[in-house]
Amino acid sequence: MHLDHDHIALGAHTHEHTHADGTTHTHEHTHPHDHEHSHDCGGNCSGCGSQCEHTPMEELTALMKYMVGHNAAHAKELADLAQQLEKAGSHTAYEQVMAAVSDFEKGNMRLSVVLASMEK
Repeated sequence: MHLDHDHIALGAHTHEHTHADGTTHTHEHTHPHDHEHSHDCGGNCSGCGSQCEHTPMEELTALMKYMVGHNAAHAKELADLAQQLEKAGSHTAYEQVMAAVSDFEKGNMRLSVVLASMEK
């Protein structure tokens, strides 16, 4: 199994949103994914050498590392959205989204602590 590589396709997806005036936009949204992720070598380890053998804990650690980074990216996106809401004059929505960002970051901090213990 390979653990080290990038996934661009998994990070790209389309978002559609409608503005207050009824205008709908669709745009591509990409997350920078430089995470570790496991894949089966299909029984042929000649292409990946010694990287074929990973313990379940190594694979779980790689997944946790990916999730912590992915969550941090989403928290930043939500904070950016909150700023846009504030600029658009919706202070109440801004406050609520920022409260959600805070909750999101607290949860991700707990996951980061778990990740740190897994990496020891």
